[in-house]
This record gives sequence, structure tokens and C-alpha cells, in this order.
Amino acid sequence: MNIRQLAVAALTLSLCGCASTSVKQTWKSPTYTGGPVKKIAVLAVDQRDLYRKAVESHFVYQLDQDGQSAFVTYKVLNLAAIKADKQASATSLRENGADTLLLVRLVNQTTYATEARATPSYFTPTVSGYENNEWYGYYSIAFMDMGIVWGDSKSEVYLDSSLFDLKTGYRLWRGLTTTVLKEETDRIEELSTLVVKVLAAMRKDGLIH
Repeated sequence: MNIRQLAVAALTLSLCGCASTSVKQTWKSPTYTGGPVKKIAVLAVDQRDLYRKAVESHFVYQLDQDGQSAFVTYKVLNLAAIKADKQASATSLRENGADTLLLVRLVNQTTYATEARATPSYFTPTVSGYENNEWYGYYSIAFMDMGIVWGDSKSEVYLDSSLFDLKTGYRLWRGLTTTVLKEETDRIEELSTLVVKVLAAMRKDGLIH
């Protein structure tokens, strides 16, 4: 397995590595005078079910650990149903005991990739290719020409986590986070870190226990 393949494998498996999450900005409604909310419905806006479930489950787990009542919404509503009928969706969440909705969505993501070849190519292509029209000959040259390629990528992910009052529909709190992910970053571990930091900011502003 060459270096290029190893890099792809590391990115796919997300084994371990360096990353950093920070809360860049927070906002609290100046009209909110209540204390901690009672029960939070957590909604991650992502069409990929696996991602949605992971984000919602991490938030709910940590909220429960901190003594704050909460539940995931992927078991109650799908995204299409929420878009189709806002009032019915809000009613459904309230019937499950929620007084607030924590909505998490992707604001922006930028990915940078770098690649450098450590060894020169053994063959130089011409206008007509490698002068071999048979597939195995072409494959053999490609196989022999594989060299060591050093690659790296970095993504900057911006997430908006906003808490809404389900009765009025208005936003009570907002937090903007940025996370830097490298190829080998353990995404699950970093998600846990992000959740802890977002909830710490909410707690500091008196929205949760």
C-alpha cells in the first residue's frame, strides 16, 4: 500500500490525531429573563442519517449526564416532515415534553488539500499515451510508475447551535463554533469535545443546568 492509499485509509477510518474546537461567538436574547429551560429537543439538520443521529445522540447524552432533560428528534420527526409542516412539528415536540429546541446546523466548511510526490515518474506520457493500447500493458506501466506521494488535508467546519422557545418560536441563544479537522482526526472524539464546549457556553449564560 503506497502513501496515497494510506492517507485515504486514514481519512476514512478517522483513527486519531490533532484537531481543535472553539466557541467563536455567543448571543443571548436580551428579553430572556427565565432560568434554565425544562426539556430540550435536539435537532441536527443533516440529510445523512448517520451524521444526524451521531450529533443528536452526543448532545442528548451529555445533557443527561449534566442533569438536563433532553431527547433526540430523529426518532420523532424526519427533516422532510419538519419542512412540510412547522406547526405540526412543533406540536409533536411539545407533546413529547419539550419546551425548547436546540437546532444544530452546518454554516460553512472549507477543505484544504496538499500533495507532493517524493519520487520522480519512471515514464513520460506522449500524445498517444504509453504506446500500448492493451489494458494490461497500460496497467503494468501504471503499477510500476506508482511512487511515494505525501498528502495531507485540513477542514475548517463552522457550526451554528441555536436554542429556540417552542412556544413563541423565537431564538433564545446562539453559539457559533469552529473546528479544525485533519486527515487522521477522530471525528467522534472531536464531536464530544464540541458538544461539551457548546453546552458549557449555554450553561454560562444560564440556559441549562
